[in-house]
Amino acid sequence: MSATSPLPATVRTRRGPHLSGLTWLIWRQHRSAFWTGLVLLAVFAAFVVTRRSGMVADIDAHNLAGCVYESPEARCEEVNAFRGRFYDVMHYTGLLVSFVPLVIGVFLGGPLLSRELENGTYALSCTQSVSRTRWIAFKLGVPALVTLIGTSAVAALYTWWWQPADTLMKGMYWYESPFNNVGVVPVALSLLALVTGAAIGMVLRRPVAAMAVTCAVAVVGWVGVNVLRPLLWPVREVTVDRITADYFGSPIPLGHLIPNAWPTDLPNKSYSAWNLDSGYLTSSGDHFTSGACGDFTAASAKCLKAHDVVGAWAQYHPASHFWPMQWVMAGLLLAVTAAVTAFAVWWARHRA
Repeated sequence: MSATSPLPATVRTRRGPHLSGLTWLIWRQHRSAFWTGLVLLAVFAAFVVTRRSGMVADIDAHNLAGCVYESPEARCEEVNAFRGRFYDVMHYTGLLVSFVPLVIGVFLGGPLLSRELENGTYALSCTQSVSRTRWIAFKLGVPALVTLIGTSAVAALYTWWWQPADTLMKGMYWYESPFNNVGVVPVALSLLALVTGAAIGMVLRRPVAAMAVTCAVAVVGWVGVNVLRPLLWPVREVTVDRITADYFGSPIPLGHLIPNAWPTDLPNKSYSAWNLDSGYLTSSGDHFTSGACGDFTAASAKCLKAHDVVGAWAQYHPASHFWPMQWVMAGLLLAVTAAVTAFAVWWARHRA
């Protein structure tokens, strides 16, 4: 090679994985939402780690491991104070977290397809060797993957925070906060909200209208989910053959408390059960509504005697039903998600 010969050009190659094609385009279109979600997830993770470490240290310091709310054990007397220190922040944080599916559906799902349909830019994508099926698959698939990863992380963090205190907090198994925020249910709820918002946006072709309708549908769906919840698994029933109680040092008030037999399938875990309904039992075995005779006074005692009440009954879900009901709920939500996704693909191919 002579001294005057030009040096060969250096070809720079990009190392490592990188986005390209439709994946890159969709990331660019929604990068603000994705980065905002990542920052919020990091803040939430730091908050949970801090709160959980303090809570676990408190449990260890007061030897509360294995205790339950209202436990008769002497070492568990501190449970009420523990609840006062940690319940509110866990409960209200859970309420905020329960809005994550709504936010995803409204602010990510609603404009996801409607903005391109309103502007007509989707037609440009579909004229550049991109079929409508491929376009809708990527438009839904990339945000769905981000939603899956993000909400799985949120659910895992909240579950990790909640589990050390699940038996120390009255009703914590069954309040909407833990049930809709732990395990697989929040992930399924978020995916359904995303594709529902996207499908509504595809039909309406107006981002603002799609966001408003998605919000309304999400609220109705939230109510429906909580109405459906007690029906997800067969309930259990317990009966007792007496109607006097020392639970509060007095007879049963309104029939809502079962004397010495509060339903549970775990020792000393009375507050882990979800009491759905309760009342009185007649000598013939018939159920008698708990409020029919009013408060337990002399008049109500005569009323109970007139109806030949000899015991009490309660229908409930024990704590052991919690995770089976989680999986059933998630399965139903994912089935609806699949149906809505199929509708969105059909609409994109034939109507968009």
